[in-house]
Amino acid sequence: MKSNTNNFSLKKIIKKLLNNLILHPLGFKIVRNNTGFRSEQKSFTTNEKILTIRNNKLCDYLLKFGDDNGLNFHKLNILQLINRYDDIFRDEKISDLNGGMGYNNGLFLFILASFFDPKEVIESGVWRGFTSCLIDQATSESSKLFCFDINLDRNEYISKKASYFECDINEVNSCDIDFKSIDLAFFDDHVSIFDRLNFCMNNKIGVVIVDDDVSLTQVHSDGWPPIPTASMIYNYDDIPKKFDWITNGNSASADISGLSVKEICNYYNYIPFPNLSHITGYIDTSLTSLLLQKKTY
Repeated sequence: MKSNTNNFSLKKIIKKLLNNLILHPLGFKIVRNNTGFRSEQKSFTTNEKILTIRNNKLCDYLLKFGDDNGLNFHKLNILQLINRYDDIFRDEKISDLNGGMGYNNGLFLFILASFFDPKEVIESGVWRGFTSCLIDQATSESSKLFCFDINLDRNEYISKKASYFECDINEVNSCDIDFKSIDLAFFDDHVSIFDRLNFCMNNKIGVVIVDDDVSLTQVHSDGWPPIPTASMIYNYDDIPKKFDWITNGNSASADISGLSVKEICNYYNYIPFPNLSHITGYIDTSLTSLLLQKKTY
């Protein structure tokens, strides 16, 4: 077994010589400019045969997942979307994916946006624009995006399909957007998923995707989860209603007692995204779920 590390080793040697002999005495240092990037941005196969094997495995796995959850995916279409997604992901439209959705969940979001082909989409939580890019690329030219974030300064991708709002969804006048015409909603804004699902249900939005959908046992892994999450809603009868946790040394607590979750559970089917780590080699850093209005797909 061989690995081609000659170029990488030569670069390390040159960098070390420049640092030690020239730059260090002057108070400077050469560093890699992508050390903070997510692993999937820095590490990937360059072998086409391996990539073909991986993509076929992804396709078969997602077809089985779709069948199990009533999603009528087609093999050729899914395989084409996987290949296209990889090109989009490697195109470096977004400088850094830290703090946002990674490769695995981004792939399934891209497939779902293409599968449902929504005419009007709301996205709450733009960050650097990775998911805006995916929804833009997956939907038809005539589709419209309504993108919300309380701070759009970090956004690096501007969609020609999108209207941008630097505020929360609840602050928008109904005359600006007819929310009842929205086909798909995507939330990655750390606002209560319970509140967001009630908003979608009241506006009859049939397809909803929520990120950071941590369960009760995972709540400590997120800085501030959108409590109650969909996982908590759909397991409400079996979990404690008051709980505490520590995140990065900071104490936090929540009380979700007294909620009426039955209407949401009766309105939407709950489908957590598939875990693709065993195929892609990338570990999910957030949990994403799909909610579909019952008897509509």
